[in-house]
Amino acid sequence: MNAADKYYLKAKENYPYCLEEALEALDYGLSHDDTHAGLLTLQGKIYYRDLSHFDAARENFELALFHEPGYVHTYYEYARLAIILDDFARAEKLIGKALTVPGIDKSRIYYNEALMFEKQVAYASAINSIKKAIQHCQDKTCNEFFAGELERLLAKNTQSKEDSNKSNVVVKYAG
Repeated sequence: MNAADKYYLKAKENYPYCLEEALEALDYGLSHDDTHAGLLTLQGKIYYRDLSHFDAARENFELALFHEPGYVHTYYEYARLAIILDDFARAEKLIGKALTVPGIDKSRIYYNEALMFEKQVAYASAINSIKKAIQHCQDKTCNEFFAGELERLLAKNTQSKEDSNKSNVVVKYAG
């Protein structure tokens, strides 16, 4: 374990509870290795979640993937950022690539895909993605969470269909 790894673990341990110590560890770690995917990903996560610096976050994620394309945590965070920013083309590309990365938690990736489809009001596709997430889920808590998400999406899909049917009704004027 090198110095950058040690600082990464320290930063990860302190985030999000002690942001000042996490940032200090990130600075030290990146001064030892500015290509460390874990440090870059955590910094990107802080940029978008805590500071709303989306361009800086994107840059960190891009650097992390450039230096270590197999670092799974970058895909989870970067895909989520792309979805938040309505950058669906980038999110779709990241999700597709992530599904080929050894060791990736496919249930998390399919969940991100479901969120992307939901944000595009493509509820049927979101439901299919949640079902795939459930198939790849490996623990009870995860399974229960995705089952709740499936129920929520099914309700939204039903409501969307009802709203669509109501808007297609032609009101005849009696006069």
